[in-house]
Amino acid sequence: MTGTGQRARIGRALLALCGHRSAECASLSQEDWRDLDLLAEEHRLKPFLHGRISRGEIGGVPDMIAAGWADAHRANGIAILAQRRALLQIVGLLAKEDIAAIALKGSALAWTVWPGPAERVMRDIDILVAEEMAPRAYELLAKAGWSGPDFDVTELGRAARVMAHMPPLYSHEGVMCELHSHIWGSAPLPGAPMPEGDDRQIMARAHHDDRLGAAVPAAEDMLVHLVVHAACSHLLNVGPMALVDVDLWCAQHRIDWAGFWERARRERFDRPAALIFSLVDRWRRPGFLAETSCPHAIEAEMLDQTESLLVQDLDARKDVSVIASMASRRLGERLGQHPLDRAEEDSGMFARTAQLAGRSLSLARSMLSPQTRRNGMATAKLQKWMEG
Repeated sequence: MTGTGQRARIGRALLALCGHRSAECASLSQEDWRDLDLLAEEHRLKPFLHGRISRGEIGGVPDMIAAGWADAHRANGIAILAQRRALLQIVGLLAKEDIAAIALKGSALAWTVWPGPAERVMRDIDILVAEEMAPRAYELLAKAGWSGPDFDVTELGRAARVMAHMPPLYSHEGVMCELHSHIWGSAPLPGAPMPEGDDRQIMARAHHDDRLGAAVPAAEDMLVHLVVHAACSHLLNVGPMALVDVDLWCAQHRIDWAGFWERARRERFDRPAALIFSLVDRWRRPGFLAETSCPHAIEAEMLDQTESLLVQDLDARKDVSVIASMASRRLGERLGQHPLDRAEEDSGMFARTAQLAGRSLSLARSMLSPQTRRNGMATAKLQKWMEG
């Protein structure tokens, strides 16, 4: 895929295929479809697009592309069964030790609201436990055969306090699990605010879902998590799947919208929620915004800029974040080492110098890309807008 204009055009086509504007793809050339296929792979959407073809929701996809999407659907069907098995094993193991756990994000969504679990690709399974229980839960999984960094009790306790999740753990089958001690962590740009959150209340309101076989957040709590994760924690670099998640969750759950917006104002995520809902309305389901009784109107220019962030080059996300930090004059804390950077390698001066050197080289290359620079500036503008 070459050229800023081509990537933006193909990005809009991918967004269109995910929702009600799929007819806009009728004029795509064979080269366009090949580029779109690559972008769909990058954003883990091939199985979902296969599902849409199967249900007659989209058409006109070249046979070779459609066949590849069908293959991706079959492969993910196998992967997600292994992920669900791992999830239930973890939940069962922790329950024996009286450690409550709830499934987050894709772990909860795939088996509850998506048309078919195989359509929702997950990089890992996310499980929330109480902060004080997180180190013990990590140790229990390690003893049960899950592999991960060999952190001592002090390091695990610190990770549970200051990070959103513990170091990643891997099953014998290669399933990755992130044990969350907090439903979300610090802001991606240094010094930026994050919405308030109450992990204990979210866990207290969770309920068992028979379709999944595990506990999931309450309807409103899950929606809040999806909004904050996509807009505040990741500044929309999570891909179009975020819009699908929100739409499918709301379509199958009754949300007290008056209560939601009161909470959103109180916990300071009302503007991020308005933006996400506006993008869902624009690309996924018209009328969605009106259903939410959204109190904010989002300018078309803001939607144009932010929708491009949903389909950005994922390999450039760190550089986009650094550019946004520089544009926001928030670069100071960027040089600090992430606690989990020490998980699998030496954390001494030479290792850290190598990390910074690699980041500097990558950033230098990205600064030559007009699209990456544009995404960095749009990300900075998004953060400023969300802060009001």
